[in-house]
Amino acid sequence: MEFYLFRHGETDWNLEKRIQGSTDTELNQTGIEQARSLVPLLKRFNLEVIFSSDLKRAWRTGEIVAQELKIPVHRDRRLREANFGEAEGKTVDEIISLYGEELWQNFRHMSKDKKDIRFPGGESRFESVLRMRSVVDQLIEESKFQRVGIATHGGVVRNLLHSYLPDEHESLPIPNCVVYRLRHEEGNFQVEGPLK
Repeated sequence: MEFYLFRHGETDWNLEKRIQGSTDTELNQTGIEQARSLVPLLKRFNLEVIFSSDLKRAWRTGEIVAQELKIPVHRDRRLREANFGEAEGKTVDEIISLYGEELWQNFRHMSKDKKDIRFPGGESRFESVLRMRSVVDQLIEESKFQRVGIATHGGVVRNLLHSYLPDEHESLPIPNCVVYRLRHEEGNFQVEGPLK
């Protein structure tokens, strides 16, 4: 089974370097164009279905791709971005000013020993990985599909993929509308990408 995970297109908050988390922001015009630009790439992989975060920016991205590929798209709130708690809506500079550089860097660090770090009122990286993996595991167990698109968010894409990679692996780049492939075969997972 193959999963094609792609991050949503650009939002105004992305431009402002403002942390969105579970806040429900919309794509801007650039983001809509970025979503459309995914179609030729994803068409090559013969996707059968898309599962999407229910947040507007990811849902709209998945919907644009699904309409062009003429495949169904389904919402799943488990595919939401991590909840950043009190840090949501703040810029990176504001977060560092409020909570310190160390918390910000530790939160972004992919090593397993930092998986439980969170902002006040927010979700840890480990909790977001469990949520995302529950979708992947359920699709492996119950789905008839072999090639599944997942329209979601930068933080949870990075967190999920790194959970299948060695601890020392360099941090994966996750720009808007990046695409990664997660292959599952006989209990083993392989991360590939970014796909071009």
